[in-house]
Amino acid sequence: MAKLKKLHMSSNLDDLEKMSIIPDLRSKGMKILLNTARKLYMTAEEYRLDGDEELAYITYMKYFNMLTAIHQKSDYASHKTTVRQMLGDTESNRRIMDTLEKIIHSLRHRYAQQHQAPEPIAPDLVSNGRAGVDSPITQPTQYARLGLITCQDLYRRMQEKSVLVMDCRPSADYEASHLTYYCAFNVPEELITPGMSAGRLQARLSSSAKASWASRSVKDSVVLMDWNTKDAQPATNTAISTLLDILKNWDPDVTYRAPIQIVEGGYEYFIMMYPTHCTNPSVQAPQQNNNDIETIDDIEYPSIHDITMKEDISAKDFRPRPDFNRANKPAATRVNEQGISRPSPPAKPIAEIMRDQAEFLQRAEQNDEQLERASKMWKRQAAEGDGLNATEDQELHFRILQLESKAQDYIVENNRLREELSRIQELHNVTQQLSQKEVEATRNIESKIRERQRLDEQHELERQERERLLAIARETKKHYKSPTASGPPSPGRNLEDVHVVSDSLESLLQLTGDPDPTIASNKAERPTFDRAMKPQPRNVERTSQRVRDFSPVIGQNVGRGLTGLKNLGNTCYMNSILQCLSNTPQLTEYCISDKYKNYISRSNKTNGQVIEEVAALIKELWNGQYKCVASRDLRYVVGQYQKIFRGVDQQDSHEFLTILMDWLHSDLQTLHVPRQREMISASEKAWLEFTKAKESMILHLFYGQMKSTVKCVACHKESATYESFSNLSLELPPNSNVCQLNQCMDMYFSGERIHGWNCPSCKTKRDAIKKLDISKLPPVLVVHLKRFYADPSNSGAYMKKQNYLRFPLENLDMNPYIARAESRAVTPKTYQLYAVSNHYGTMEGGHYTAFCKSANYGKWFKFDDQVVSALDSSNVVSSAAYILFYTWLPPMQVPL
Repeated sequence: MAKLKKLHMSSNLDDLEKMSIIPDLRSKGMKILLNTARKLYMTAEEYRLDGDEELAYITYMKYFNMLTAIHQKSDYASHKTTVRQMLGDTESNRRIMDTLEKIIHSLRHRYAQQHQAPEPIAPDLVSNGRAGVDSPITQPTQYARLGLITCQDLYRRMQEKSVLVMDCRPSADYEASHLTYYCAFNVPEELITPGMSAGRLQARLSSSAKASWASRSVKDSVVLMDWNTKDAQPATNTAISTLLDILKNWDPDVTYRAPIQIVEGGYEYFIMMYPTHCTNPSVQAPQQNNNDIETIDDIEYPSIHDITMKEDISAKDFRPRPDFNRANKPAATRVNEQGISRPSPPAKPIAEIMRDQAEFLQRAEQNDEQLERASKMWKRQAAEGDGLNATEDQELHFRILQLESKAQDYIVENNRLREELSRIQELHNVTQQLSQKEVEATRNIESKIRERQRLDEQHELERQERERLLAIARETKKHYKSPTASGPPSPGRNLEDVHVVSDSLESLLQLTGDPDPTIASNKAERPTFDRAMKPQPRNVERTSQRVRDFSPVIGQNVGRGLTGLKNLGNTCYMNSILQCLSNTPQLTEYCISDKYKNYISRSNKTNGQVIEEVAALIKELWNGQYKCVASRDLRYVVGQYQKIFRGVDQQDSHEFLTILMDWLHSDLQTLHVPRQREMISASEKAWLEFTKAKESMILHLFYGQMKSTVKCVACHKESATYESFSNLSLELPPNSNVCQLNQCMDMYFSGERIHGWNCPSCKTKRDAIKKLDISKLPPVLVVHLKRFYADPSNSGAYMKKQNYLRFPLENLDMNPYIARAESRAVTPKTYQLYAVSNHYGTMEGGHYTAFCKSANYGKWFKFDDQVVSALDSSNVVSSAAYILFYTWLPPMQVPL
């Protein structure tokens, strides 16, 4: 391919995409469409080989738009063979799409570089067109990108209170939703007319807007905002273009301290990025008429052959790939953890394998030593029957579980090194013989691998012995009733009625009771109202003002957001989820700033109490004074509304998270959503039915929508239904010790055959294919890994899958799993990991922790109940991962 040509068509991909629109082709014959599509493809190839990526992108996009039009023709079925002969099969077009994706990636990178390049500041932009006026510019490096300001930069300036925002949307739109920023005001679109001066426009403004207007000369910067302008030079017939002209050329009495800028993407982008800083995040921008081709969103798969089936994903796809050094190679993690199927990379040099092994063995030996010390203490305590108190005994058991999990991960690492060595040996057997030095190095590596395997086998025997003793303790516990118990123990739930019941044993010998020593001493102070009575709405306000019992432990130099949570008796499942939510900056900022108080619903089941307790607890976690606090009040409230969370019974963090999300949404479901359009899509209608025209901040952050398409294999008729979700539950692949997150995604979103479907077109039962796609991506994507399953070979007893799952810390691409309508949406499709809920142990006895990336410190931390410690990013990925929290929202610090 020739050298890349300079960018000359546009400054962003959005504008390029507008150039790829083709006219309405429904009246054209199939032969004309096929010839045109073929010519477009050949032209696109010529542009690509010539190095003109912009024209190649436009022409490739036109080709795929043409292909869509061909598939939608009523006579497509009768011309299917001809279409394949002229345009290739699905696999051929998939290769073309891969080429287009490479061009898109290259263009996105080149446009970003172009935007970052500093430009000279034009004098007329600073002096409003008046020659000879010398206007000082503060902090010129901040305004290098003239004309446009990103939503992230606007948010930063809002935090600094250095910017004046003029919102020139219609007054009705502004009233429906606007920025909560104190120095933002409305210059209504209906008041802005070409040819008017700034003074004349000021006279038309409301009295409150006039006061803000007057501050335009003293603010460090002035930015303009409409619904969705993305260009520094907007169309001349728009209100924002007219307002910009007025301020630059017809405002002679004011000298601006910096060039006037336009918010890139407008209010539509900002409300998507920072929903908590808008009065009503549920509003929708007016639809734009871009003369696009009529698209039929409910026809997801024009060809049944485009659907990848579950049976097509063979077992070989889940073999461990030896191209990933999890332990100490963050760069390799970013490249390979996506699990994209590519040809095997070149074998590593033997010297590099030796270095990897030396680093790995050092960490594994340290883990061995810690596990041996903990095991000796555990055995001594078990033999003596006393020594450690209940809390210490529980923490020791939890530590052993985590060290055992780490040992399992080192087994995976040892196997990876063995496969690396096998690959290099096979390569040299084919090409050339190893030197004597390399042969000796290989033997040394093999010897250490075998020695590590022997140690792993010994550790496994020791683990099985500990599990045997724990099983005896558990069996004893079933027949034991504490003489100090206030009543009979809570009845256990049937395993068939829940996804999983797993948490920690309180200790080996402690059979009942609460391991938190502060509980026994404070029992007389805990109940401030009758626990037997469900809270009534008239008492809610008084309840929100009452004094809560957090039992804080004062700490020194505790970072904000780095406060631990006490274990109140098998509440580590709750602690893990709460720390993940606490490290969701948008939710935390919403709670700390008390914005949630304006949207509490008092007419739902939980009377707004759950959000009040969650917000109160998050405030304690972020005040920076406490080493740890207790979540007694929240625990009591959730126990009132869901009895499975009462007492000290073992619970599942995923079940708790799902129910908590539903409660929080219900507690805040007060944002009214007007639907102004007469015609709405099927997905919007389903969303409206789910929300009942009332939304919440929780819904905007965590909820998405799934499209389920069923396609008849006989007549190819499609039927689609939509369902909302707050998290995805993914199966782990069978018979695979090591797997990739994208493999689990592929399994979940691949097609499956169903029998006896009532086809509305055939009017009879038919075989069909069912396929899931995401029709609405949430800003925060929560992924649950289904580690627990009923084992039919063991009388249906629940077991745990210990798969080592590789998942990306950055750039999780969801593009392959979205529906056509979502692919055209402006929402980002790439996510970053910020929290993980981990589970250690088995069904009978386990423990939860959380790994969270602090928004304020930009570093990873481990939250293990009341203990919080720094965590290296290379240790985030482990076989303990249970729930993953991803986001495409921009990073933001939680304010004081």
